[in-house]
Amino acid sequence: MRNGAGATLLEQGKMEPAIVEFQKALAADSSYIPARLNLAFAYEKAGRIEEAISAYRAAIEAQPGNFLAHNNLGVLYDKKGQYDEAAAEFGRALAIQPDDPMAAKNLATAKKNQATIKERQAQILKAEKEAQAKPDDPRASYNLARIHAAYGNKELALQWLGKAIKQGYKDLGDFKADPAFASLRENREFQLLLLKK
Repeated sequence: MRNGAGATLLEQGKMEPAIVEFQKALAADSSYIPARLNLAFAYEKAGRIEEAISAYRAAIEAQPGNFLAHNNLGVLYDKKGQYDEAAAEFGRALAIQPDDPMAAKNLATAKKNQATIKERQAQILKAEKEAQAKPDDPRASYNLARIHAAYGNKELALQWLGKAIKQGYKDLGDFKADPAFASLRENREFQLLLLKK
């Protein structure tokens, strides 16, 4: 009954009241898997991702062979950028329902994201090694800054740009024109670095 009331609230987009109803349903019967799954889904829709992850894990503990719990947990891990964990959950979902196209597509996406992250890490590591091997070379520091900027690591990008400037990097045109720094152009610290040149 509580689960049904929660489902109605969920359909109406009333996430917080729905969560309360699902919690009450579980307080009455902690083994009721539909309420566990609905609670996890409501947490997810309410933006309470960590609680959604915990709720899906609890559903899996209660029913290890639950396809939806594994698949949906994988989706949350994927959203958080935890691609290894996501791929593992999608693999578990496919072990339960091998022909499910949604889980297969999710697994393929997670594996692609894993590969992208590994490639990104390799590029950063290569640039870091070059900067360490040439500690006085402003070009090496600049290259590391641009890689960090391209991948959204703004603080590290600014640190390495500052270092490149201290080392004598002179070409202001690079800073302004390089597409890798597009995400930093409106950043006050980036603009201040340009003034130091």
